[in-house]
Amino acid sequence: MSWIFFGPAVLIAYWPYAGIAIATILIVTQIILTVRKSGAFDKSFFRKAPVFAGLLWLIFGFYEMQMRAAMTSVSKPNEVMSFFRLDLIILVPILYLMTAAAVYSVARQVQRNGKR
Repeated sequence: MSWIFFGPAVLIAYWPYAGIAIATILIVTQIILTVRKSGAFDKSFFRKAPVFAGLLWLIFGFYEMQMRAAMTSVSKPNEVMSFFRLDLIILVPILYLMTAAAVYSVARQVQRNGKR
């Protein structure tokens, strides 16, 4: 059960740039799909699920790096993940849902482009 809520935080704890990598993959995928479709890069581009989820992963990655840095300076490094984090109960489900929406959106766009 703890992996459901602490999974992304543990991922970023083991590999601090995981949020940046996931964000880059999602945003670059949407850029490629938009270029292939000859779409515009206006404000509607940032409303696409992969871009929004990528930005969310980017923010979450930097937030977790900051939390880890703040907590290790206050307590012992091994105690960072031993307490209950209310912020993850709010952030992680949103992160999961937006990532699922991004994957679904990319799959639909690829499927539509493949039928043409």
